[in-house]
Amino acid sequence: MAIFLIGFMGVGKTTVGREIGLLQDLPVIDMDHFIEEQEGRAIKEIFREEGEDYFRTIETQALKELKKKEAVITTGGGVIERIENRDMLMESGKVIHLYCSFEELWGRLEGDSERPLVQKNSREELRNLYNRRMPLYRSASHSEIDTTGKSIEETINELRHLVGS
Repeated sequence: MAIFLIGFMGVGKTTVGREIGLLQDLPVIDMDHFIEEQEGRAIKEIFREEGEDYFRTIETQALKELKKKEAVITTGGGVIERIENRDMLMESGKVIHLYCSFEELWGRLEGDSERPLVQKNSREELRNLYNRRMPLYRSASHSEIDTTGKSIEETINELRHLVGS
């Protein structure tokens, strides 16, 4: 069974995913890296050259492929944008929503040149995106962990309890 980590960009899905993969003795698959390998180019290039709609389509295709794997799968922040993806997540494994306050996230994201949505949006636009996506994350997860002000170790301990390791 897959363990999916969902949440807004910068919340720590990749870092936490690596650790929980080690603890669970499971491979860790970063969906964005998986897509980059499939496409032969970086996410920011896909956004720039093809647009967000194209990216969301290949993201759904990637989720269809990855949902069958016994692995820890760290998703991109926008995977929940499509209802098809939210439904697929809930039916395909254990889905854990990592979240933290927007203020803490902004401190992590500000100036990040690798994230297309950070580059093209102001702080307020990102806050609006965060607020719009929050109910979508909640509707697509079995459990939640608030990472605000917590160390990686504290978050891992909570996650270990949720996944039973």
